[in-house]
Amino acid sequence: MTSNPTFSCSACGAPNKPEAGTSRMACTYCGTNLTIPENLQTAARPRVEKISSKAKPVIRLEKEAPDLLRKAEPIARKAWNLYAGWTWLRWLLPTCLTLFVIGCIACVALGALPSVLGLFK
Repeated sequence: MTSNPTFSCSACGAPNKPEAGTSRMACTYCGTNLTIPENLQTAARPRVEKISSKAKPVIRLEKEAPDLLRKAEPIARKAWNLYAGWTWLRWLLPTCLTLFVIGCIACVALGALPSVLGLFK
């Protein structure tokens, strides 16, 4: 075996280096699917992944819960205030509309009442 084995593409004739751990590959020049000859097939090399030395610390809820709650408190307070305002507004708008309609009906009724009763002739 040579140190730099190659084989020719059946479509374009270009030299291709066999990929480790596979029996088929695409031609690097024309993209044709190629079958790697058995004598050139090699085992896959294991990949070594470097582990970052600055890995993020794991959150331990038992120890960090008070701090996390303290950070979340302003957000929760704002959310609760928005909810309370929304429920108050949901009550206020229909109540105001109802009172306005009742007032209009009362004004019409009371304004028309003297002429209905014949008090002003």
